[in-house]
Amino acid sequence: MVIGRARSAAGVGNRRGWAAARAGALRWFERTERRLVAASAVLAGVAVLLGVLGEAAVRERGALLDDAVARRGASTAAALDVYRALADADATSLNAVVVEAYRVGDERERYREDLFDATDALRATASLAPEESSARRVRKLLDHLPEYSRLVEAGWGNSALNQPVGTSYLGQASSLARDVLLGEAQELHREQATALSNAQLAAGRHPWEVYAVGAVLLVLLVLAQIYLARRTRRQLNRGLLLSTALVLTALIALGVSVNLAAGHAADSVDEFNGVIAPLAKARNLARIADGDEVRILVFPKVGDVGRLRDGLDALDGEITAARTSGGDRQRVDKAATALVSWRTAVAPLLGNQNPPLTYPEMSGLVIGTAQAAHAQRFDEALTDAIAWHTADAAASTAAAKGSLADTDLVFAVCVALALVSLGWGMWPRIREYY
Repeated sequence: MVIGRARSAAGVGNRRGWAAARAGALRWFERTERRLVAASAVLAGVAVLLGVLGEAAVRERGALLDDAVARRGASTAAALDVYRALADADATSLNAVVVEAYRVGDERERYREDLFDATDALRATASLAPEESSARRVRKLLDHLPEYSRLVEAGWGNSALNQPVGTSYLGQASSLARDVLLGEAQELHREQATALSNAQLAAGRHPWEVYAVGAVLLVLLVLAQIYLARRTRRQLNRGLLLSTALVLTALIALGVSVNLAAGHAADSVDEFNGVIAPLAKARNLARIADGDEVRILVFPKVGDVGRLRDGLDALDGEITAARTSGGDRQRVDKAATALVSWRTAVAPLLGNQNPPLTYPEMSGLVIGTAQAAHAQRFDEALTDAIAWHTADAAASTAAAKGSLADTDLVFAVCVALALVSLGWGMWPRIREYY
């Protein structure tokens, strides 16, 4: 009973204490000058928050675009080089056992250069993209390259001695390249290309949290203007009006800059995804098709001709996709013309010849200098188009970064001047009541 009464008395005391505190706070706000001081503090606090958020938003987007230009673009190009070098190595390793004797040394040298290029590109990718997923793929590729090289060298050595096991070694090497190496290289490139696109798209997103705080500050400035007009009989407070105009200017400058950056970044992403990606895929498919031609000679299997035909058809589709997505017509048409010449050169290999082609005839089609020249011209045309569009996309990314240049300074100056104008507008009114 006594404890219950004590708790009841304590509860009553707490309620009375809170009531007294509220009453004291209300009495403190009964005076106009104190209300103005509180309003000024709130307005200044929101303005400072706006400045901090705006600065952070601009710098974050600038850092994303810097990263896209300096790191992501380079890592994407390096990952693409990995795939191309490995696909070319697969084709060249087989060429070395079917070409004329005087060309064997050149084919082997080209194969070894491909492996060196792939290794260098993998190291570049590892340094530019240290993320766990990419690092794991790079390690896996580097771990398999010695095994792949050992199988190819063993295949060459046994083939030179006319040992049937040489073909087996080369078949294992080609299967390792296609089933493991090229698959990992393709995923590595996809990851880097996705990261590049995501970075640019993120840089172009509007900082809605900054706009929200800015909108709150504008509403508070208008309410303060209305309150002062009612209390002081003055229709306009020049300080608050100027502060409102400066905040609005800062928000508009930020919005325009981000919008321009978003446009340039979107152009770069569209060029990467719509033009460069199909051209790069076409170049990779072409190297695989070149290897398929030689596989028909070295270790033919059912469906090889059909796979080669499908691969060449897929090249047409990728070239068309690049053209319709805005690819440079002169460069894309040059690649398309080289592809037509290549297909014409190997057309007898793809059709149902009656009588069937003899091995020497097939060999002449696959490793002949005319066919090799057409495939090489197609590869060179694609490489030229990819390099041109990559540079153009990088220029769009740089333009996006340029759109944000000095935006953080303009925003900071506008918010700082808005704070000064706020003090200029509020302090005279506060002083009138003291």
